[in-house]
Formats: sequence, C-alpha cells, structure tokens
Amino acid sequence: MFQFYEVARDLCRIVWVIGWSPINFPLKPLSRFGDVVDVSGMNEAQSVEHLMGNGLDGVIVFSDAPLRLAAAVADRLNLPFHSPDTARLLTDKLAQRDALGIAGLPGPSFAAVQTDDFNVNVPFPAVLKPRAGAGGRDTFIVKNQSELSSFLAGCEPTEQFILEEWLPDRTAQTDLAADVVSVESIARNGEIEHIMVTGRFPFAPPFRETGSFLPSDLSPTDWNSVTSLAAAAAKALRVEHGILHTEIKMTPTGPRIVEINGRLGGQIGQLISRIGGPSLFTWAIKLALGLEVGPVPELAKSPIAFFRMIVAPQSATRLEAVEGVKELSSLPGVEEILVGVQPGDTVDFHHSSYREHALMISGMVESHAELTHLIHSEIETTLHLTWSHD
Repeated sequence: MFQFYEVARDLCRIVWVIGWSPINFPLKPLSRFGDVVDVSGMNEAQSVEHLMGNGLDGVIVFSDAPLRLAAAVADRLNLPFHSPDTARLLTDKLAQRDALGIAGLPGPSFAAVQTDDFNVNVPFPAVLKPRAGAGGRDTFIVKNQSELSSFLAGCEPTEQFILEEWLPDRTAQTDLAADVVSVESIARNGEIEHIMVTGRFPFAPPFRETGSFLPSDLSPTDWNSVTSLAAAAAKALRVEHGILHTEIKMTPTGPRIVEINGRLGGQIGQLISRIGGPSLFTWAIKLALGLEVGPVPELAKSPIAFFRMIVAPQSATRLEAVEGVKELSSLPGVEEILVGVQPGDTVDFHHSSYREHALMISGMVESHAELTHLIHSEIETTLHLTWSHD
C-alpha cells in the first residue's frame, strides 16, 4: 500500500475502493493515503453508480477479484482499461479456455464441474481449480473420478470449478525451476509488448506457489516461443490496454497457456525494480491515466532477482517454531525477509501462498547457478521450521 502511494502521489489522487471483498481492509491506514469509498452490500450496478461521483480519471487493480467492477466503471466513464467482455474472459478460467480454443491456440481438454455435477469427458490425470482464483488456492491434481469427487467435497459447495487435462512436464527440467514461466507484458492500443519472462520455483503440493525469479533461465528459442504465445493469447482475449501476467507451461509438445491475468503478477513489480527496471506500479498508474510510459527496456541480461515463499507442508495444521531467521538474513544474496504466519498460527493448504506463508525471502544474485545453490542448499540448511500435523 505505501509503495503504491509513494509512486502515485505525484501523479494522481488515490481513491481506494473497499467492500468488493469479504476481507476487512484497514480503514485508518487507507484513509491516510487517499480517499476511501465503501461498496459493501452493493451489487455491481449499484457499486458503479456509487463510484460515479468521485471524479475518477483512471482505474487500476492489483488482484483479480475486483477486475470486473473496475472494467464496468471504466466502460461507463470511457477510461482506458479492459473492456467488460475482456474482464470476464480474464477472470473466468472456463470462458478463457473457450476463447483460447476459438482462436486456435492449443490447450488441454476441459469442462465445468461442481460438487453435484462432475461426470465429464476429461481424461485423467487432470487438474481441478476454481474458475475464479489465484495463488494455487484449492487447486489439485486428480487421478480418477473418485479423487475428483473427494476433492470437490472438501471445497466450498457453491464455488464453480474447471477440470483440465493435465499438461505433462517437459523432460528437460532443472533443479532450479518448475516447467512454468510467466510473461510480463503491457498492452497499448491493442499492441502487446513484453517486459520480462519470469521463472517459477517448483510448486508445493498440491499446486501452491513458492516464488519466482527473473530473468527466467529459458533458452533464447524458448523465450521467443513463450512471448509469441503470450501475445497470441492476449489477442484472443481482445486485450487492448493494461498490464498482463500470462502463465505458460513448457510441455514436450511446446508451450501451453495455463492462464492469463489482467493485472501485474504478485511481487513482479518489486523484482523488476530490484534489477534496475522501471517501476511497474508507475507504469500501471500511467497506463490507467492514458499517459505515455516510454519504451520497454532490455532487461534479459540483468542479475537475477528472486522471492522465495516458505509454505507449510500439505499435512501441517499449525506452525510451532521458526529457527535460523537471523542466520538466514546474513546469507549472500538475501536482502529482505518478511514474516507471514507466526508460531502458534493455524495453517490450511487450501489457502493461497500469498495469503499464508511462513516467510517471504527476497534478494538478488549474479547467476542462475548461484540462485540454485542459495535456494536448495543455503536456505534449506539454515532455516528450520517445526509444524504440527493432522
């Protein structure tokens, strides 16, 4: 919040919109850094009407949940943003898969499922995930109909899910990265430009994110193939304006879209700034205001910036103790450690890693080899966490 205020204060007045989520935002800190408008209890149409009188010159989001509301406001005020139809495609994974298929982009078999309707023609193994969600929340790999039924029974019964055919791993994996990358892009008047390709650390079971690093360790050929695919996917969703975070999996038959997000990826702005790139928070604000951001810089040969999230084992129910944080902070390459859940706090693997992690470790190193050693040797042997298990 404060970082966003720092870059926004010289460009615009901030109007924070709350109440679109059941999460209780801290009103006092928000009011110190801008005006606060509460839309609690309102439907989309009522929220749009309520926001009309606030002198808005641009809209911006940093999570998926309010994206449709923001698109409706932008459409009503004729402001640069995703259209309402594009916002729908960006926030509904089922509709997104339909649009990508219509555009001829290869992808997995898929179908809508929910707790009382899951007998669909999708081959196993398959991935079950919410039609609207992020950070690996309630995402599972299922091997058969019985497992599918069991996982659905443990999720919110009113939530809608999508079941997708499992995209197989590419054979040439490394110790450092998962077979998933993200492409960070901007769209200006329908033209897509790419800022960075970001690598992802291997996921924690079942599919919880554990952090990212950039630049990715992909070869130049793979780098070109994923950026081309990301641009084609953005065109398929009719993206005209804004920042995109496109997740792509490397498979034995080529790169395949995992999902496209119509906003800045989690922690990506901080990583770009860490390697000396532009402030993507500033870019996001300028794009929302219809201002020029300038050319996209060449960053592919920079040092390696990273953030690593330490999350609970899937069977854990409570964090009991954390040891080694002081020693961790002295490791070469480690620049910042943020504490998440505290000893004594309960944990639940259904939750997003961004909402529930023990530590977030950030920093910068000179090479991917150095990062591999730091992540898989130095951090693992220095940090010790004790968990209670069910």
